[in-house]
Formats: sequence, structure tokens, C-alpha cells
Amino acid sequence: MGNKLNVALIGCGWIGEGKHVPAVCSQPDLRMAALCDIDPGKAESLKVKFGLEDAKIYTDYKEMLRDPGIDIVQVATPNPLHCEMTVAALEAGKHVLCEKPMATTKADCEKMIAAARKANRKLTVGYQWRYRPEALYVKQACDDGVLGDIYYAKAHATRYRGVPAWGEYLSGKNGGGVFIDGVPHSLDLTLWAMGNYEPKSVKANLYDRMKDHGEGNIWGSWTDDEFRVEDSGFAVVTMKNGATIYIEAAWIINLLSDDMKTTLCGTKGGLDMFGGPQKVRLNGVSHGKSFVNVVDLSDILAPGASRSTPPEEAEIRHFADCIVHDTEPFIKPEEALVVTQIIEGIYLSAKSGKEVFFE
Repeated sequence: MGNKLNVALIGCGWIGEGKHVPAVCSQPDLRMAALCDIDPGKAESLKVKFGLEDAKIYTDYKEMLRDPGIDIVQVATPNPLHCEMTVAALEAGKHVLCEKPMATTKADCEKMIAAARKANRKLTVGYQWRYRPEALYVKQACDDGVLGDIYYAKAHATRYRGVPAWGEYLSGKNGGGVFIDGVPHSLDLTLWAMGNYEPKSVKANLYDRMKDHGEGNIWGSWTDDEFRVEDSGFAVVTMKNGATIYIEAAWIINLLSDDMKTTLCGTKGGLDMFGGPQKVRLNGVSHGKSFVNVVDLSDILAPGASRSTPPEEAEIRHFADCIVHDTEPFIKPEEALVVTQIIEGIYLSAKSGKEVFFE
């Protein structure tokens, strides 16, 4: 036990149960030492489900942070609480893996980064999709110049009938609707692949046209008065170098597509993820002939991963290695900040009806 890193989870909802706790339990040198939730029943349920006999249960995260034995804190609470809890954990001397999105405002992200630097602790954000083989291939191809100058990209975040009708997703208490929930992963992949973190402006339209058309939703029904956020939206981001990113997002839309991916277009070629995990198409022209290649991804590994490692396990494995070896996290908070900055701008643009310019 003495050589293990002790991990504590704040927020014992579905993301803690489905991602964070099992990922920690998969690592022999990590120990789930504490579970915190304002509802102690949720924490107790996880303790029993995963056989965490030694895990302490807390309802007050500040009390939990006073435990000197905790090394890593995972923040998996509603988005508006991310900044407050992350900063407190960093100030208590803990390393932090904060669930995506990093926060709901750029200003809060800056507070989190400043706290990590002041405390000399590691901070990362839960964009685990980067650990997937198709994402790693796309990034390497872009870095190698295979696409040439990337001037257009599309961040896809659409579900045909996939409204999360539980928790606080529909109430507005999570900071918004599909743009704060579904968009962060695909926008993160797009910015990261392009290597471009300098947005100039954004213009967006958000809709709640489908909130009374919930028939066939895969995650159950809701009442109209419960649905207080956008169910879909579309945005155009202009980058400082002139590149355009189009964002298409929906929890529910009459479009035969369930896409959470990125598409990239450059002067030499294009790349898109298609048809599910581990599938990428590369298109271009060679010797005067156009081509489309479906790429073999069988030999591509993420940091800290083997061929059988799920992304969420690779995420915590890599973060633990960063702490032990004092190296940089794969997902840097400065990058996650820009995702939040753009999403914050989208909400401001939709509210004002005007294009929002970034500093």
C-alpha cells in the first residue's frame, strides 16, 4: 500500500461510476482512498460496487482535502463547480484530474492554472478521447504535414436521439446544454489536431426546437418544463490565421448521424473519422490521381497504453506517470482553457445575436 498513489473522487454520479472509479481500480499502483458526494448514499454505493473496503466516505470535499495521504483528486461534479473544487484541491497540495470541460468561463480556467503553478502541482482535464488510436493518427498526420495548410475543420457533436434526461443536464445547472456537454470532446480534438489555439471570433445560433419532440430518445423522456437549455446549435469560429472551424452540435436532431469526431481539410489532403472508433479516411491526390485510403490503426498506442487499454484507463495511467516522473500531462490545461473560451464565446454570441471577438 505504501508505494501506491492515493486517489480521491469528488462527485459520485454516473461519470465517476462509469469512468473514474473503474479506471483507478484497473491500475495496480493506484488506490481509491476516498469518495465524496453531498449524497452519501451515492458514495456508499460505489464503495460497495467496486469493493473499496478501505475508502473513506465524505460529504464535505473540504474536509476530505485535509487528508494528507491523498495524492490525486478527481473532480467529477457539475461544470460550474470545477473551478472552486480544483483550486481548493491544488491549494491543499493535491494533483488534479478535472473532468471536461475544464470550467464554464475562461476566467475560471485561468484561476485553475494559476493555482496549479503556485502549488507546483499537476493539473489535467478529462479529454480522454485523445487517447484513442484514430485521434492519435490524425494528430500525427497533421504534425507531419500530410494535410498541408489546414484552413477548414469541422467539430461534429451530434446525436440523432440522445438527450441525457437525467441529473442536471436539462436544468441549466450544468452551465448549458449540448454545447457544454457534447461539444468539448470534438472541439478539443479539432484544436489539438490543427495545433491552433488562437481563436479570433465566433458567431453562433442555439436552438431548443426539439424539446417537445422526445419520442424515441434512447435515454428516456422528460417534461417540457424540465428542458431549460439548448438541444442543438451551430457555430463558426474564425482563427487568427484565417482558418475556419464549423461546429455542429445536437442532442436530438432530424439528421441521420451520431457523430463525435473531427474532420480536417488542408491544401494537400483531408482526414475524417468515420463509422465509429478506430476508423480514419485520408483523401488527396497522388501522381495526378485522387485517392481515399482507409488507415490501419492497429499499431498506434497512446501514452501509458497497450493495445487493449481503454482511453479512460490510459488517461489515469499517464497522469500517474506524470506525477511520479515529474513530466508534462498529455492534456495540458492551457489547451483545455481555449476549448472553454470558445464555448463561452458561443453562448455569448447566441445570446447577443452578434459575433464575439476574443482578445
